[in-house]
Parts: sequence; structure tokens; C-alpha cells
Amino acid sequence: MAFLLVKSNSFDSNFSIFSSLIRLLMVDIQTKTEHIVLEDNGLIYCTVLKGLYMDLSDAKENLEAINTLAKGKRVPVLVDIRQSKGVSQKCRAYFAGDEAAQIQSACALLIESPLSKLIGNFFIGFNKTKFPTKLFTDESSARAWLSSFVVPQDT
Repeated sequence: MAFLLVKSNSFDSNFSIFSSLIRLLMVDIQTKTEHIVLEDNGLIYCTVLKGLYMDLSDAKENLEAINTLAKGKRVPVLVDIRQSKGVSQKCRAYFAGDEAAQIQSACALLIESPLSKLIGNFFIGFNKTKFPTKLFTDESSARAWLSSFVVPQDT
């Protein structure tokens, strides 16, 4: 990988160029409640950190991270909620709302325990998303379903 160095007399200009390069190279982000990865296939994989409860500010931080990794494009998202402690009603509403619909083309929720199944069912049952959303107990099935929503990325 080669980098182009640009000489500038302005700190702001240099910082802006550096920030843009960093964003181009990003493949994962750790937020307070999730580890979020942009995979080579164009899918975003989110793992909710063990035992954490998410509120609205966490939802906003996580969606912003997804948008950063997706570089402003709509992407399919696989969210592993198997170790989640829960989410607030405002968090669920935000993840199902217009802002999420501008970023997510589809969402698969990976569940396992009765608690994660309850969280997933609450999300789907009480928050009608503006994009396809489905619960899975098998990761490979979730990935297969999401693969039809992957949009080829610009090279």
C-alpha cells in the first residue's frame, strides 16, 4: 500500500487529509457497546459486548460507526445479540427508524438464549423497520440471507 504525501502550510488541511486516509483504511470500530467490522464481502458484522444494556446514545454511536465503515452506502448488517443484556425502547425505535433505514439495507439478528430471543422478538414485534429484518439462531443462515442485500462496493 502506498501513501501520497501532500505538502501544505495549513494544519487543518493536513489533518483533514490524514482523517480521510484513516477513514478509507478502517475495517473495524469498537464503541462502548459493540465491536463493528466491515467484512470483505460488504457485510457489516456487529457483536454486542457481553452483558451490556444499550440506550439511545449507544444506538446513535453504533449507527454512526456503521455509517463510517460503510462510507455512506446502504449495507446489510448482522448483529450478534446473543450476549446482550437488553436495549431500551428508545434504542429499539432508533434502530428501526429512518436514520437506520438510510444506512442498513437489511438486518439479521443472531440470537441464542431465551433473553436474546426475547430482545429480538421485541425489536421485530414492536418496532416495524423500514428494511427487511429477521431473527436467526444459525450464523451461516443469517449470512446467506443477507448476501442478497449486498451491493457491490466501488473499487
